[in-house]
Amino acid sequence: MRGRCLALIVATSALLATSLAFAGEDPALQKRSADFQAAEGRFDAEASAAFWAPDAVGQMHGAPQFQGSTEILEAYKGWFSQSGVKKLVGTPKHIEVSGDLAYEIGVNDIVYGTPNGDVEDVGKYLLVWKRIDGQWYVAALTANSDAPAPKPVAKTDAAAATPKPESTAK
Repeated sequence: MRGRCLALIVATSALLATSLAFAGEDPALQKRSADFQAAEGRFDAEASAAFWAPDAVGQMHGAPQFQGSTEILEAYKGWFSQSGVKKLVGTPKHIEVSGDLAYEIGVNDIVYGTPNGDVEDVGKYLLVWKRIDGQWYVAALTANSDAPAPKPVAKTDAAAATPKPESTAK
């Protein structure tokens, strides 16, 4: 009896170890994630929105939830054109796959231009991927800041010497 239990435990452990090793390995998803990050980093609203599933949902820090293709595209257009974002780098730290669903956790580094100088906002994200007809799409994404408020970016000598355009407002 004791020998059978030990054999069952060893067999179960081997199966579990095999499934866990497989769960994180999906080169197609890793490439898809890198391509998604690149599209966002180029501030390409159309290309970024194309990575999302038609019924996907986004929940970002300090913003209302957006859902569906139209709202996702409009959110990107607004963010890229009106927020002053100058740099957007997402870095995946872990991707776990289980069937047609996967999750990705990572960190983001965003720089915004403001009237008082550039501010950097470092945070984290949780992204859920869904495989649809063999292709991975963003099903849900949430991101938030690690800081209570963005911090000013130190000006370099070159940035300090750059003249600012004069305002035409009266």
